[in-house]
Amino acid sequence: MKKNRHISLYFLSILLLVSACISESKKGINIPPVPEVTEKARREAAIAFLTDAIEASPSSSENYYKRSLLYLENEKINDALDDINTSISIKPNVGTYFQAKALILRASNQPSLALEAASKAEVLNAESPELYTLLGDLYQQLNMFEKAKAYLRKSLQISPNNGETYFVQGEISAKMADTATALGYFQQTLSLKPSFLPVYLKLAQIHTNLREYDLALLYADKGLRFHPKNGNLFLQKGNTYQKSWKLDSAILCYNKAITLDTSLIEANFNTGMIYFKSKAYRFALPFIEKAFNQNAKYPEVKFLYAQCLEYTGDFAKAETYYSELLASNSQDYRALNGVYRTQHKQKYGLYPTGLDTKFDTTSYPSFEAPTRKVDTTTIRPLKPKGILNN
Repeated sequence: MKKNRHISLYFLSILLLVSACISESKKGINIPPVPEVTEKARREAAIAFLTDAIEASPSSSENYYKRSLLYLENEKINDALDDINTSISIKPNVGTYFQAKALILRASNQPSLALEAASKAEVLNAESPELYTLLGDLYQQLNMFEKAKAYLRKSLQISPNNGETYFVQGEISAKMADTATALGYFQQTLSLKPSFLPVYLKLAQIHTNLREYDLALLYADKGLRFHPKNGNLFLQKGNTYQKSWKLDSAILCYNKAITLDTSLIEANFNTGMIYFKSKAYRFALPFIEKAFNQNAKYPEVKFLYAQCLEYTGDFAKAETYYSELLASNSQDYRALNGVYRTQHKQKYGLYPTGLDTKFDTTSYPSFEAPTRKVDTTTIRPLKPKGILNN
């Protein structure tokens, strides 16, 4: 019996040892999932690598050039411009450096300066379809359409399948009020470059202006499949919903746009205007205040801010902004009435009698007053509770 017991214990220990080995081997097989590396993370890693290379060899113009392009992709325009200027100061006769500078200046909305840099690149024999397309785009931004078309033809002769070239041709057609031709070019762009963000923004905008709201939303949503965190696409969706008087959906889209990109002043202004037109002045005030703080010269923002302050009871502050508007334009009757109302309210506690205290919003062109439609896009359908017992 003792011998059998020893044998059983021996086999049991072997089984435990084998199972332990198997579990250890499984540990090696079950590799933990690799964390997802985003495109932005890759760029940040490349920037860090180039920064180390620049510190080791500060006279290398190529490293500054490469880092400037990465900064441009990350939308760090000032950093990109500093780097490309450093590249040019080290090697002043490289055409690709001036081409990169033109791209950066275009991104900072300086088409005239960008054109100077792109023309310098052409003189330095940096000939490429990308450069010709860039020149064509810059000329069309400056409304020099014939020169733009000439460069776009050059680009297509070298590279007939460049989607961005067709997009610029569409921009020219749209500016010349040839919408049908513009839409054709934009469709060509989509077929050649289906992830190109500007074409989705343009198609959504055009179909919104044509009051083809379903198509506009379709293109905005298609763009979001490629660029799910792009604030401008949500801004355009908000504009489309606003134009079609689905105001609840518009506000949701504007708020999403603001969350993704705090620099989108139009999203703040439009949200504030929707609340203002609905007489929800306390809701409107923070959005209009943000827009005003972003750019006090944004069209109508100062007047609307003064109105919100007045309607929420801050008469002294409202008077200050009405007075500023009146100082810049002595013929501004709206500001004059605002000063009179707020002074009277502060002095007597009442609005002056005989004066129309309804606010003048007729100067806001994007807010027509058609019959209000119910926004059903945010309403959840009711579900039946079941069949009643007889």
